[in-house]
Amino acid sequence: MDMASENSSYESPVLVPAGALYLEGNVCIPQDGRGIVLFPYGIESEQRVDYTVKLGQLFQKAGLATLLVNLLTAEEKALDAQTGFFRENIDIMHQRIIGIANWLSEDSQTQNLRICYFGCGVTGAAVLVAAVNRPDLVVAVASASARLDLARAYLTRVENPVLLLVGEDDAQGMDANRQALEQLHGAKRLETISGAANIFEDSNTQEEVARLAIQWFDRHLGLG
Repeated sequence: MDMASENSSYESPVLVPAGALYLEGNVCIPQDGRGIVLFPYGIESEQRVDYTVKLGQLFQKAGLATLLVNLLTAEEKALDAQTGFFRENIDIMHQRIIGIANWLSEDSQTQNLRICYFGCGVTGAAVLVAAVNRPDLVVAVASASARLDLARAYLTRVENPVLLLVGEDDAQGMDANRQALEQLHGAKRLETISGAANIFEDSNTQEEVARLAIQWFDRHLGLG
């Protein structure tokens, strides 16, 4: 990654190495960025990806660098359409998240930026598993409307600070998040998004989700 020093901020598509694969992503580094948030995504609808992109923009406006990265290749997505092998495979996803975080910690443009994870749905579970396996790589985690059932076996082992986000009208999600909160032992918080059942369907929830996550990350980056 090559960043022009005269620019007030830098944004560019990147190919991130993950083992033998290269994953497509987009990195944005504001001037004086005070940390970088890794937004991984997998098998998502266009609406969900668009939501994540807009969330990233809100983080950038708040002075946080971001890396949005697709955890699956085009070939893997095509195979998943036939087999369903990848869409809930958090073993593959969390290993790739760790690989991406390693890359961020070594690349000359990002190695001085401490890393936070933001995951939604299935990747909301995968970032928790990644944190369990390499807690040293990440400062804090935010997990929004996550498939916490996929990470259930790991929750008691999470050491990093975790923010759980869920719509207050999502009864099933509320139950899952309350149970997960009880199992987490480190710094933790559950925030509900008022009037929302699915936080990905309502653009009005974006600013609240971003505000809560930015506040959480700033606190644990030592900035809030």
